[in-house]
Amino acid sequence: MPWQAAFARARPAVLLLLAAALGTTAGCRGCDDAARSAARLATEGNARDLRPDASRPATERRPGILLVALDGVPRDILYGLLRQGRLPGFARLLGGVGDGGGLAHAHLDETLLATLPSSTLAAWATTFTGVTPARHGISGNEFFIRESRRFIAPVPVSVESNVHTLETESDSLVDQILTVPTVYQRMRRTEPGVTIWVALSQVHGGADRFLLPDRSVLIDGITAHAGAAVGLEPGYAPYAQVDEAVLENLREDLDRHGAPDVLTLYLFGTDLYAHEAEVGPQRALDTYLREVLDPRLGALADHLQRLGALDDRFVVVVSDHGHTAVMPDDAHSLGTDRDGEDEPPTVLRRAGFRLRPFELEVPAETPFDAVLAYQGAMAFVYLADRTRCPGGVCAWSEPPRYREDVLAAAEAFHRANAGTGPVAAMRGTLDLILVRQPAPIADDDRPFEVYLGGGRTESIEDHLRTHPHPDYVTFASRMRDLAVGPRGERAGDVLLLAHNGDRPRPEDRYYFAHEYRSWHGSPSRADSELPFIVAQRHRSPAALAALVRDALGADRAPTQDRVADVLLALRRARRVD
Repeated sequence: MPWQAAFARARPAVLLLLAAALGTTAGCRGCDDAARSAARLATEGNARDLRPDASRPATERRPGILLVALDGVPRDILYGLLRQGRLPGFARLLGGVGDGGGLAHAHLDETLLATLPSSTLAAWATTFTGVTPARHGISGNEFFIRESRRFIAPVPVSVESNVHTLETESDSLVDQILTVPTVYQRMRRTEPGVTIWVALSQVHGGADRFLLPDRSVLIDGITAHAGAAVGLEPGYAPYAQVDEAVLENLREDLDRHGAPDVLTLYLFGTDLYAHEAEVGPQRALDTYLREVLDPRLGALADHLQRLGALDDRFVVVVSDHGHTAVMPDDAHSLGTDRDGEDEPPTVLRRAGFRLRPFELEVPAETPFDAVLAYQGAMAFVYLADRTRCPGGVCAWSEPPRYREDVLAAAEAFHRANAGTGPVAAMRGTLDLILVRQPAPIADDDRPFEVYLGGGRTESIEDHLRTHPHPDYVTFASRMRDLAVGPRGERAGDVLLLAHNGDRPRPEDRYYFAHEYRSWHGSPSRADSELPFIVAQRHRSPAALAALVRDALGADRAPTQDRVADVLLALRRARRVD
């Protein structure tokens, strides 16, 4: 279709963002908030001082840290390119290549796994707090907070609003929702004078300075992403411009202020391009890493070297998830109301539930007793006790009933998946339906179990013994990290896992989102095996491996929460001059 017609069908979130940037948001629910956030970003420019009045007590000299956070890059692709010598700029940042052709001063960890769901926001919140989702309270890209009846979507999937995306940058929304300290705040407990900068990352509480790209460049990138979701193929240029703009602003600040002790650089172009590229996620990531990030990271290495800010600095590289190719069509996309009557919302409605509208905000008087939040390969289903809905508005601070609410919803999805329910298009789309006994919000939540139909359940461990999933990595323990803890209820009362990472062919995979060419969120190796590199140009790979091993402990398959332990250990390491 002509690009004009395709863009006319683009997600209203993009139009909202553009309208907010231009100040033309009259008559649009949520747009006033977007306009305020956009205006704040505009007036603050490309950097924000988060602690402008903080004192600067003297602190001992410790090794610096540069953390490069790559969104959506799996271990095999990044390590393969590095070992083949196809990322020379990246290699310079990591201390250079030795006589044998390998990285002379870097340790490439082969064990780190993503949290679940293997998705952006849950993953980075885990990385930058050092605790699991059931403790820090960020359970996914979007989720529901029962006690406040608030739907949170800093990385929107089912809703069409980027207001929370803007508020993450303008008002530190994610930091406000976190229920534990960030790794930066933990550093300050022992190093009150440590200087910390964060470039673009959603989690920046405790940092001194927050850097952003130029607002117009950021809008161009988000516009391109939404355009691609409705059929346009923008190529990687819009996303490369965003990543380059972040790096340009960083270089200017380094020249103006000198290098901080700790610097986090978040680059998301890899992920956005992989979601949409016609060539598929593997080729898209290969191309973007080589053609976009490699020369720019090489230039950053040269810049830091000229400033004398790289010699005794640890360079840490980590990602949040991988990518799994999917089919960009309605048959494989498990969407929302606007995608038709053959989608997950219809299953709940025909089972007698009143579903919350797929909007970021709804009026306080809106009656609903079920909420859906999408995570790509997973979906969270939140349920209310339907007997506690006087006047139609439910008491969401109370848990649902197990049999009458939780199992009723699970049975509806079980029948739909078996092809015996009223939504025929859902047949064979779900790998697992998980349920758990509800608990009061103040209590630690209980683990999920596999729903077998007819009210029967069994533990995930027992189910995997009789129904092996060879490509699922430490599934049961990572599900406990998501579900069992003081904020475990934010992963829902029923959890749906689509046939996605367990299927070898894209034609047999399904995902909870609108139409894309790649998704993630599953417990599969492709989505879960993360790169984790620690480099320092005065240390050998063996010495670096020992530092990492001591911080990670004896766990043979550590998850992202252990990255914070490594960062704290690196700040305590002996300086090498």
